[in-house]
Parts: sequence; C-alpha cells; structure tokens
Amino acid sequence: MKKRDELLGRLEELGPALRHRIGESERHESFLSRFGGVTLHQLGALRHLVKRGPLTMHELAALMGISPSSATQLVDRLVQHGLVDRVADPADRRVHRLAVAGAAAEAVRGFEKDRRRQLAKLLAPLSEEELEVVVSIAQRLAGAELQQGAMPATVSATRQSHDEGLHQ
Repeated sequence: MKKRDELLGRLEELGPALRHRIGESERHESFLSRFGGVTLHQLGALRHLVKRGPLTMHELAALMGISPSSATQLVDRLVQHGLVDRVADPADRRVHRLAVAGAAAEAVRGFEKDRRRQLAKLLAPLSEEELEVVVSIAQRLAGAELQQGAMPATVSATRQSHDEGLHQ
C-alpha cells in the first residue's frame, strides 16, 4: 500500500505541471473573458451543445451529470449572455432544444482545436504504443460510457423515445 500511496502522491504533484503544459488555464481564461465571465461549467455545456447539436434540457443535464434544475439555471445564464438559444423542436412544438448562438459556436470550435493541438504537443514524445496505453488507462478511469464518445444511457433513451414519437 505504501508504494501505491507514493505513486498517487507523485501523480497528484504532476497535475499542475501537466495543466500548465497543456495551457489549460490560459485557454480557459482567454475564452471565458471573451464571453463576459462564463464559468468552466458553462463552457462544458457549450462544448456538449457544439459537439452533439441541439439538445433538450434533460439530455444536457444527463451528459453533464447534473440535475435538470441545475441545468436550467446554467442555461438561463448562457441565454442571458447570448450564447445559447432555446429553439422549438420542429417535430414537437412542446419540446424546446438548446442550441449554441452566434459566434459562440465558432469560439468553442476554436477552443477545441487549440486544446487538441496542445494535447498533441504534450503527447508528441510518446510512441503510438505508449499513447495507446495512455488512452486505454484514461478510458478505464473515465468509465465505459465515455469510451468511444458514447452518450450516457439516459440521453440515448430520451432521444430514442423522442424519435419514436416522430415516426408514429
């Protein structure tokens, strides 16, 4: 157990250096300041909306692992900032979907592109085999649902029941 504790301590100590190497804090601060103080949690919501397209509040909440009421509060602030629009679902007017508004989508895509470039730079010294090991370990740590970009089951079920309603 002592060896494990030592390794965990070393890993914990590496966190700030790795974040610095990726440039995470600077990118986040730059992005957040452009949009009047958007929080990292709100940035996470924007990233989901850009990646997966318009989502219902329940789908977004499930993806973020938060309650629908928390997602509503978060989205309300994004709407106030002009970063998200609530749009009527053309197939079911009772349903509203959340869509990234205006320049926010392009800014999020730029943020993602920069993040990928920084990650590639950080991991450049690794061979493909070593990178495969790192990815495999990260997938195990993240959990099976996040592997291969799969949506959490609750989001998939919500989408499936909505799509079934469209075809009846």
